Amino acid sequence: MKKLIIFPVVLYILLFSTTCQTVSSVFQEPSVSLHSMDLTGISFNGARFLCKVQVQNPNAFSIPFPETDWEFFINTNSFIKGTVKNDRQIGARGTTIVDIPISIDYLEVLNVFRSLWGSNQVGFKTALDVKIPIPVLGTKVWRLEHNGSLPIPQIPQVAAPSMRIDNINITGAEILVTLNIVNPNAFELPSPKITYNYMVNRNSFIRGTIENERPLAPSSTTPINFRLLVNYSDLFRTFASLATAREAASLLTLSCDFGVPIFSGHNVNLELAGTLPLR
Repeated sequence: MKKLIIFPVVLYILLFSTTCQTVSSVFQEPSVSLHSMDLTGISFNGARFLCKVQVQNPNAFSIPFPETDWEFFINTNSFIKGTVKNDRQIGARGTTIVDIPISIDYLEVLNVFRSLWGSNQVGFKTALDVKIPIPVLGTKVWRLEHNGSLPIPQIPQVAAPSMRIDNINITGAEILVTLNIVNPNAFELPSPKITYNYMVNRNSFIRGTIENERPLAPSSTTPINFRLLVNYSDLFRTFASLATAREAASLLTLSCDFGVPIFSGHNVNLELAGTLPLR
């Protein structure tokens, strides 16, 4: 009775062993390599990468398209992950490219890694597990990695701001304000919404908002000019004490809001002091 039980077990092991050896001798392992990792798009919202994995099938028969798990690390910390699947086959002695698109949202990155504020760039790593199921032998996994650096958006600055009297006559004065907006980023930014308050003798006199549709070109300085019109009749009516004065101290306060979520709460503020001649 024991012989009858043992025989099928031994037979199964022999058959399975023979099958594995046969498959191993016939099947040639595919060649899997990282073809490229390119930055395909960048803006103030985020960055897009396209990772390409090349798979070569040296066999005389088709093999399944690989399933690829990917993970994106920021400074060795896991940030985002995903899986790429496809029901296609890689033909006999064929080569295919597996495209793995990765999108990074800057606001999410800085919310998770607050220490990155003010940094020019951050290191990243992309790790990929390329899996191809092989009949009888099981699933073969290839581990691929790529390291690089990702630029961190920088808040624009204002260079050489100025405020000067451009024209003056009996009825009033025309003041020219010039702001040179420096965009240090490698991508275009929307022009800022500028809110200003022109004060005379520490009292608010003219308030307003400037909106320019012209975008800020990447890695460049964009001048923004606007004029303040001071009407003396309005000025003396508002501040009667100035009617006999020859000049008055002025102060222009400005706030530049770039309307970009990542810069929310980080407006550029500045003050320009001057002297307003009176007639």
